[in-house]
Amino acid sequence: MVIRIGTDCSGIEAPIEALRQLKIEHEHIFTCEKDKYALQSIKANYTPKKIYTDITKRKHALLPDIDIYVCGFPCQPFSLMGNKKGTTDPRSNIMYQCIKVITKKRPKVFILENVKNFKYIEEGKPFKYLMERLNNIGEYNVYNNILNTKDYGIPQNRERIYIIGIRKDIQREEYTKPKEKEMISLEEYIIDKTIYDKEIVDKMLKKNLEKINNTKDCIVLPFTYYFPMKNISPTLTTQCGRYYLTTYKRNLSAKECLLLQGFRKEFKQVVSNTQMYKQAGNSMSVNVIKEIYKKIFEITTLNPSM
Repeated sequence: MVIRIGTDCSGIEAPIEALRQLKIEHEHIFTCEKDKYALQSIKANYTPKKIYTDITKRKHALLPDIDIYVCGFPCQPFSLMGNKKGTTDPRSNIMYQCIKVITKKRPKVFILENVKNFKYIEEGKPFKYLMERLNNIGEYNVYNNILNTKDYGIPQNRERIYIIGIRKDIQREEYTKPKEKEMISLEEYIIDKTIYDKEIVDKMLKKNLEKINNTKDCIVLPFTYYFPMKNISPTLTTQCGRYYLTTYKRNLSAKECLLLQGFRKEFKQVVSNTQMYKQAGNSMSVNVIKEIYKKIFEITTLNPSM
């Protein structure tokens, strides 16, 4: 069976990367991404049959048929690091477009991703509304889990909510949270192991220089310094180019940020470092998507080996 997949708010296509790493035969039916630099990365690394740039300006009923639909709808309206405007933020309307796509196309499986705070903002009203609308379609069993990247092999502390829908006619067993995996050492994700002896120019970093120099094997955020977790990266953001490696006395490279999101070393960088950092910080974690896929394939008739 060849898996047909379509993605919205596609970023740099973590859902496609996950299928590739699992060696699952698939057709990349469509991508939808408005950021021109992200589109450059997509085109350099993947081969979508159709590219859309605005989810709000297409007729969802005319989309090609798909087996899997994935969308990491904008997190800024719900993030603790943003203005937390919730449903008053115009970017939140993408959630309604996701519902329409699922309603019109009835994929066998859908995966929606957002920040952990989506479940709690506005006393949980947006989350409850989304779950109610998805359940009211009537054809899906709908589940939600808050999953952390560090619990699935990669040392990044990144909690995200994943809403998984499985069409009832293909489901054989109950869906349960993917089993956690042992975390690989942060050292394995560091490409350049040279220890640099450079002057630190960031003012916020200078203030905490004594603490940082006494802390090894950590990544710290110079603009919001806090006591770091040993051997675990903080949540990567669009400014992850400023994340500082205490052991090697330098910032994380763009390639290392991609690795900490589960992408392969072979991922082609065709944009500036600034854009690559932004894309890595905005991406879903490939390792988590892989574990969700494996669980879905295990309990449904959506079996790539057939």
